[in-house]
Amino acid sequence: MSEINEKKHLKLLQCGDIHLDTPYTGISAEKSEERRRELRRSFNHMMQYIHDRGVDIVLMCGDIFDTVYATNTTAEVLIHEFKNCPDATFIITPGSADSYENNPIYTSGRLPKNCHVIASESLTRLDLNEYNVTIYGWGFRNGKMTENPLYDRRVDDISRINIVCGYADLDGPLASDMCPISTADLKRFGADYYAFGSRHQASETVRVGASFYTYCGSLECTGFDNPGIGGANLIVVDDKNGGISFDVRKLTFGHLCFYTEKIDITGVDAYNEIINRISRLISEKKYGIETALRIELVGYVDPRFIIPKNLDSESFGLYYFDMIDKTLPLWGTEKLKRDMSVKGELFRNLLPMLEGESEEDRLVAARAFRMGLAALENREIDI
Repeated sequence: MSEINEKKHLKLLQCGDIHLDTPYTGISAEKSEERRRELRRSFNHMMQYIHDRGVDIVLMCGDIFDTVYATNTTAEVLIHEFKNCPDATFIITPGSADSYENNPIYTSGRLPKNCHVIASESLTRLDLNEYNVTIYGWGFRNGKMTENPLYDRRVDDISRINIVCGYADLDGPLASDMCPISTADLKRFGADYYAFGSRHQASETVRVGASFYTYCGSLECTGFDNPGIGGANLIVVDDKNGGISFDVRKLTFGHLCFYTEKIDITGVDAYNEIINRISRLISEKKYGIETALRIELVGYVDPRFIIPKNLDSESFGLYYFDMIDKTLPLWGTEKLKRDMSVKGELFRNLLPMLEGESEEDRLVAARAFRMGLAALENREIDI
């Protein structure tokens, strides 16, 4: 392992999957635009932290923004913030969404001198001699990368602090086009620390042999497929008793949390009871104005009971509220199994799908049965 020669205390910040200007899905257009503004503010907060706390090296592990949607305003924000932190060195390793060849911000020459964009898919070495640090990394040239940049490679100088930064699919499918590498590659290469991006969920700090790796996760959650609250990693490197130690701390710069909860309403046949159960869950979990909540209603209900749709975030004091009906119309249907009318025939034909293994098939069958039953009973429903 390496040694720190002159500086006994080194601060690095690892971030990635920021996705500035990304179009948020699953929420209204107005909320989507509001989220983009809030994400830029979270990015500004992170950069202020870098400035105020004297961070030495910033490892930006891909997908800083979505190139397709990036605006000139965002480019100006990036350039301004980098210039505002002249004492920090920024290492940018383009990922799938902000790949180098498709990115006018990276190729324009407008980034300040303290920014280093790695433009090659081959392993690239960058020496920061003032810290006795060597950064290894790679950058996506376009939206895909199938070659393994660490294959059959080893660090060049074990007397230095060797850090790998990149957008990668660690231990993923062999045919992955998101830069497939393995933990065996990490052991063989022999770096002290591996800073990875590409996964929106942050990982724990994982030890591999004498090395460590982490996925920092998204700076801020981008939707219900990315639950919890995002952030970045502060990595403090110390020389203790002649050896190098890495203290990894999770930092939070945003505020909005996305969560999905399930509520079983089997046997419920009253609108107010659904409201009460949702309200109790929100109270128990302490969700509030900084929570985007999706409720999935599950269980068996009466075929004629239709879940209400007119609930919104203001009803529960949340930032955003969404409710999905995944209930099945199987409560109290014993008579329908023996019913010799068209209703019974409709139910029996759909029952194998309603009880099947595929959730998608079950929900399609539930919708078909409810609509068919309403038509036979001359009722209007909105589902």
